[in-house]
Amino acid sequence: MENKETKTIFITICGRPNVGKSTLLNALMGRKVSIVSPKAQTTRLRVTGVLTKDNCQYVFLDTPGLNKADSSLGQAMVQSVSDGIENADITLFVIQAGDKVLKTEKRILNMLKTNRMRAFLIVNKCDVVPKSEILETISLFSQLYDFEEVIPVSAVTGLGLDDLLSELERRAQESVFYFEPSYVSDMPDAYYVCEVLREKMLYNLGQEVPHTVAVVPESFQQDSKSIKCSMIIYCTRESHKGIIIGKGGEMLKKIATQARLELEKHFGKKVYLECFVKIKNDWQNSSSVLTQLGM
Repeated sequence: MENKETKTIFITICGRPNVGKSTLLNALMGRKVSIVSPKAQTTRLRVTGVLTKDNCQYVFLDTPGLNKADSSLGQAMVQSVSDGIENADITLFVIQAGDKVLKTEKRILNMLKTNRMRAFLIVNKCDVVPKSEILETISLFSQLYDFEEVIPVSAVTGLGLDDLLSELERRAQESVFYFEPSYVSDMPDAYYVCEVLREKMLYNLGQEVPHTVAVVPESFQQDSKSIKCSMIIYCTRESHKGIIIGKGGEMLKKIATQARLELEKHFGKKVYLECFVKIKNDWQNSSSVLTQLGM
């Protein structure tokens, strides 16, 4: 678009695992573009969500929760956060009300300081914490960095999201739109299927198993009426394979059915989903698997 009155702003969302970054992105977008679960490290890939409202285009980058870089996967995730902060117009540093300044928060603050980044402090989950605790959290973090804005929000109820978008719009720069107004996300459909399948595993399996799992596309075909896809689920142990498949294949069937139903609603067409579970030791350090994951 060549309209000189249009504006664009690039925004990176960062924070430690489980503060609600993906939930915040989905709430701002008004639709699901990034998977969510109550478990840490749900997000592995950087997910871009593009929201176009009137003459302003917001380009959001949802980064993985910053954690230990103890594998090639972990290192790629940390690099993803660092790159996202470096290239943003504004960084949204998401914490939750009641948080303390721990090692992960210090690392993010150091990234912001190193790059002299413009940043907002976003205090999430303010709908479930007493006001005194929210104010205490804001006071604690505000002493550590010169945030342009401090905005209490609830990604679940929508509290503060209009204020956040208004402040972002104020800082948007006049430019052409980089994406068509109808564009929503840069995630290829095949990878979206992988992510939804992994989300259902996070909800249905125990604490350890989902974090040792990778889902990669083996084949993906779609036309105007249907999607036919085959997915490989890599895990690291025989015992985990048994848990994922379940007695008589019931757990895998449950996971695949939940994923298929959500995908059919998302794509508006019939989805045929096949899943195969394979053991691949130490896939987190396998360059071929990480390439298949799009990292």
